[in-house]
Amino acid sequence: MTGKSRKIAKPEDHALPLPLDGLSRMQEQLLRLAGEHLSDREHWQQERRRLVEEKVWLRAMIDQVPDYLFVKDDQCRFVIANKALMGDLKNGTLDVVGLTDADVHPPERAAEFMADDRRVLRSGRPMIDKEEFVLLPTGEQRWLSTSKVPLRSDDGEVIGLVGVARDITLRKHAEQQVRFLAYYDPLTKLPNRASFEENLEDVARLLEPGEEARLMLVDLDRFKQVNDTLGHAAGDELLRQAADRMSQLVGGRGQVARLGGDEFVVTMAFDNLNHERPFYDLLVQRLAAFSIMGNDVHVGASVGVSKIHTSTTPLAALREADIALYDAKAHGRNRWQLFEGGMADELERRHQLELDLRNSLPHGDQFTVLYQPIFDASGVSVEGVEALVRWVHPELGMLSPDRFIALAEERGLIIELGEIVLRRACELLARTDLPWVAVNVSPVQLHDPLFPDRVMNVLGTARVAPSRIQLEITEGVVLEEFGQARPVLDRLRAAGMRIAIDDFGTGYSSLSYLGRLSVDKIKIDRSFVQAIGNTSGEAIVRAVIAFAKALNMTVTAEGVETEDQQNFLRAAGCQELQGYLLARPMPEEQLRALMGSR
Repeated sequence: MTGKSRKIAKPEDHALPLPLDGLSRMQEQLLRLAGEHLSDREHWQQERRRLVEEKVWLRAMIDQVPDYLFVKDDQCRFVIANKALMGDLKNGTLDVVGLTDADVHPPERAAEFMADDRRVLRSGRPMIDKEEFVLLPTGEQRWLSTSKVPLRSDDGEVIGLVGVARDITLRKHAEQQVRFLAYYDPLTKLPNRASFEENLEDVARLLEPGEEARLMLVDLDRFKQVNDTLGHAAGDELLRQAADRMSQLVGGRGQVARLGGDEFVVTMAFDNLNHERPFYDLLVQRLAAFSIMGNDVHVGASVGVSKIHTSTTPLAALREADIALYDAKAHGRNRWQLFEGGMADELERRHQLELDLRNSLPHGDQFTVLYQPIFDASGVSVEGVEALVRWVHPELGMLSPDRFIALAEERGLIIELGEIVLRRACELLARTDLPWVAVNVSPVQLHDPLFPDRVMNVLGTARVAPSRIQLEITEGVVLEEFGQARPVLDRLRAAGMRIAIDDFGTGYSSLSYLGRLSVDKIKIDRSFVQAIGNTSGEAIVRAVIAFAKALNMTVTAEGVETEDQQNFLRAAGCQELQGYLLARPMPEEQLRALMGSR
């Protein structure tokens, strides 16, 4: 063949020279068709390569998404599932394509998932952000926010669905924590005040007509002392132990809640009212003593009890229990008290008395100080005096300390009142040659870090030597607040003041503390003095005097009222006597006359 030749493109994109001379029209047509066929084949191969690349990119893309992505057909079978979903099912060893949720999830969860699928497929409407949980094969439970959208063909027919599920487990846990903090105390894990008030409304509503339940308001008597002396960690541990003990005691018969601080509340009903009072006794007993971080602490609890009726409101029940609790504290603490109608009136009277006390302190002119002489063992020589405050109320007349001292301590007024008494005592010392004056010190004053400075300021203003002041503290301070009291008392004693333990013997276990606490004097409680004439009573008094002498302490006997008592105490070696037999508390003028006559 001669002449020109024609190029026809092939998939490999190189020319094939063909001579055209001498070809018939049919042959030329066949060659043309063959070239077009080869061109279509190349286009098809290019399209196939493009689809493969798109599938690879699509798979890479959906596998990079941390959420679950999946496609299901109209029979709820998986058609596509991404790596995140496949990895969490059977640890990635299970290919879910062709399977349904019934093949990969527990029956109950699978039924719910497939019900949602069918709803979307049947209605053609999407399901958006449904919160649900899934139990993985590992046993882990996850919360998901799931959306499912219908998948349609070109003609609009629903042929499947596309789903995405996002892990919201951390968010759900955070929400649960917020709800827990809203209704539970994080320290003790008990219900808090908000939860208690809701529960109390339910308790009252569920009572049958004539039925009653009980509300117990519980206050730990010496929580503050534990917190102050052993630290906040010890205080927290005390609260946890108290909560556990109350929860174990109540069991499933009621509810224990923490209202805040060291205040708890118990609600429960008694099938037999004969069991009611023994339960209160047991509750107080269980909260008497604890072992906290290696320390044995005596705490005690006061409990106020009110009744819950069908018409009871939370506010009324709490108020009545609070009044009863106040009464329990006013009568010695470490006890329970059932609310009685007259208590509200008494509380109102005490509230008015508090207002009057608060208003009287700035001027101080309503308070008078009496002085009871303390004699030597012979009853002749006045060794010193004890300052005893009285309140001359404008309406109620002369009030003894038991009417207002505890109130002043509870309401934080004792520091100001104590300064009034100390100032009067120093003024007396400045005007007389009396050897010393004993002044009572409240535990609240010992909690005041500025108390030593306050005392020294008063003495400095009056120009009185510290050695002429004796500070009397109750035995309870030594027992219950040893850690708090010791540095304060050591500082006062180092300044020259003498420290005396008042009402000695009522605390039972104070002997072990006296050797560690710098004390100059012990005052035998009047209850032991009154027991003189009784063999065991006399033995106790002799033992106390011997113990004090062994520690080089002075011994004063309080409440001496008979000559027999005086004679016994003098023979036993008691150095100082105080009591009505020798002299009653008296104003300064009478004291001056007494001293002048001796």
